[in-house]
Amino acid sequence: MFRLTSRPAGRFFPRLWLMAAALPMVASAATEWNIVHDESRLGFEATQQGGRFEGRFEDFSADMRFSADDLAASRFDVTIATGSVNTGSSQRDANLPDAEWFNTDAFPEAYYVTREIRATPNGYEAVGDLTIRDNTHEVVLPFTWRTEGERAEMDGAVTIDRVRFGVGQGEWRDPSVAGHAVEVVVDLTLER
Repeated sequence: MFRLTSRPAGRFFPRLWLMAAALPMVASAATEWNIVHDESRLGFEATQQGGRFEGRFEDFSADMRFSADDLAASRFDVTIATGSVNTGSSQRDANLPDAEWFNTDAFPEAYYVTREIRATPNGYEAVGDLTIRDNTHEVVLPFTWRTEGERAEMDGAVTIDRVRFGVGQGEWRDPSVAGHAVEVVVDLTLER
């Protein structure tokens, strides 16, 4: 497109700059995605008295923007209604909203807000802040993303220490009663 000549630098480079500035700017933008809730799961796996159990949050929302070609503009801002927890045990589900656990009267929502999404050899990772019970800590979530037409699948998992977030106080801090490690599981179906 450009041909170098023996013109003096003072004449050539201003013209080159003006021509480049006149080219249309192509801006890539991250795609906005909506969660298909009846095909998605925001859950966790934990232990109680040595036995493993699974749970999920029935009520959560997210502002999700993702494009592999524009990671700088990609983000996941998630809001979780902690009172919507469901572990399949009526006794456990009745206790989890209490003050010792999620304390949903004082802290009805938890949040995950990304600061960066970056590519990795195995997919991607979201670097963000998780806030539960007004305790905020950085959490790096490794995930995979697959797009097919107007739909996408996001799968990821990360282990957190529930005690750092104030979840499970008093007698429940004892790891032999309830394990400190909780694996958060993200299995989302999305559409444009």
